[in-house]
This record gives sequence, structure tokens and C-alpha cells, in this order.
Amino acid sequence: MHLGVDVGGTKTEICLLSSTAVASLAFRERMHTEREKSLSEFFSRLRKLLKQSLASSSISFSEIKTIGVGLPGAIDPINEVMLQGSVPFFKNQNLKELFARELALDGKPFKGEIKFDNDANCFALAEAYLGAGKKWAEENKVPLNQLCMVGVTFGTGVGGGLIVNGKMIRGRRGGAGEIGHITLVEAGRPCYCGKQGCAEQYLSGPAFEHFFNHHTEALHPLSGKDIFILAEKNDPFAISAIESYRDRLVHFLSNLSNLLDPHVIVLGGGMSTQPRLYEGISKLLSEACFLTQEPPAVIRNELGGSAGVIGAALLPEGIFKAHES
Repeated sequence: MHLGVDVGGTKTEICLLSSTAVASLAFRERMHTEREKSLSEFFSRLRKLLKQSLASSSISFSEIKTIGVGLPGAIDPINEVMLQGSVPFFKNQNLKELFARELALDGKPFKGEIKFDNDANCFALAEAYLGAGKKWAEENKVPLNQLCMVGVTFGTGVGGGLIVNGKMIRGRRGGAGEIGHITLVEAGRPCYCGKQGCAEQYLSGPAFEHFFNHHTEALHPLSGKDIFILAEKNDPFAISAIESYRDRLVHFLSNLSNLLDPHVIVLGGGMSTQPRLYEGISKLLSEACFLTQEPPAVIRNELGGSAGVIGAALLPEGIFKAHES
């Protein structure tokens, strides 16, 4: 059994796989991350969720052989420390020691393999090997060892996973793929990372909602989903907000295309569920990219909101070891 833990800025999800296939999920459960609270409080709730999930599935903790963890930040692959990220209480922690101790339900530190990675890398791995990337490659007869794919998550933040010729690119300190902190607007909105104008401040779900609610001076702030519903009713303010978002999205994706020249860009996170974002995007991307012919396909993920936790569960497994760099 392989436990996956996906910690995001808003929600934390766990799952248990009995093999390296999505169909073998024993359970999948969620809780709020509540990143403004303490590390000890987070683990107290996570242990409770894990204990309840195992009990309801009639599985004992001793059956878990490996743990894979996705975290919203840059994970140093050598020291296994989160150097920077959006959940502050994980920063500069000895992650392996921490999770081995805090996730143990039998009073003894977990002795099996524990592996960590950025949550968007987990998303990209799952989609490349089990989801939309795999499906696209099969349909277009592109071998996995030649696949170039970017996985981009537009949720509470903006994250990315880079796969080049079938290999995950992590960089020397685990910081490759931090595309949410590419400057999209010069001297723009301040970001928690200390910079200004980061893509995350314009393309995340909360950023989209802020743009609409601020510019319309809404008395009752609307969710992103509600804004798209308004657009379907031909509300001019909603339509304008979406078109502004799409303009910045195309600018952002064209930069990624110019840098990596991928076959396909797979979108995840709450914003990716909106069909309106994909309308005519191939033509717009073609016009924005340096190589105007055959721009990368921009497609929605196949594994839904749980792609990250599935990828996390598979991190310690041999299925990916041959494809890492």
C-alpha cells in the first residue's frame, strides 16, 4: 500500500493506492490545510483523517509501505527541506524526520520510504504517466521518452511541473517549475515571495476573483464559478474579466512555449475546469508564440482535483525512477 499526501494552500488530500494504477485507490479524503494555524495542529488533524480513513477501509497502518508527499514550494532534493513555499510552517523543516514522526499511528516513527516533491510536480507526473499527457501522447503517437509537457495548476496559487523528453526537471535545488513566480506584470501586485507582478497574483483563482470584485466594487464578492455563470448570461463585467484573464493566460503560456517548446500544456486547478478558457486558445497561442506553426496543445487534466495526490502516492514507486533527472 502506498500513501499519498498532497498539501495545498487551501486543501490537503490523502489517498491510498494498492498499486501504480488509479483504479486501485483504496480511499481518497480531504481536509482544509488552514495554513494560518500551527504545524502541530495541522498534523493532529491529518492523523485523525488518516486514522478514520484506514478504519473505514479496514486497512491497518502497518500495511503502508511507502509515503509520497507533495508540498506547495521548492523542495531541496538533497536535504529534503522546503526552501520556499506558500504554507509557512513547512519551511526549513527536516521533512523526512517530521513526517516519519508525525504520521505514525502506532507510536513509532514510520520506517518505510518517504519521498517529497513540489505539488505541481506531482500533478505533472500523474498527468504525464496516467492522465491527459499520456492520452495525448498515445493519440499522437509520441513515445513517452520523447514527450515534452508542462503541467500548470491554477488554484490557490499557480504552480508548474516540467517534463522534457519524459523526464521531470527539478533543478539543482528543486526550484525548477516555479512558474507562478515568473514576472507577468512589471511592478505589479506584491507577492508573498517578496517580488511584484508574479503570475500567481494574476492567474490564480483568488486573483481572478479579486480582479472582478475589485473592479465592479461588488457588495457581495463572487466566486470564480459565479463569475463564469454571469458571463454565460452575457454580463459585460464578467465577460470583460474573463477576457482580461485570458489575455494574461495566453501571454503566460506563450512564454512557457518559447522557453520549453512542449508538445502539450496540461492545465489543472479550479480555473482549469472552465471550458470558456479553452475557446480559440490554439489560435491565440499561435499568434503569441515565436514558433507560430503548431503551437502546443492546451488541454484540461484527466485526473481532476486528485491528480496531485495520486502523483504524490507514486513518488516512491519504481514507475518514475527511470524518468527522473
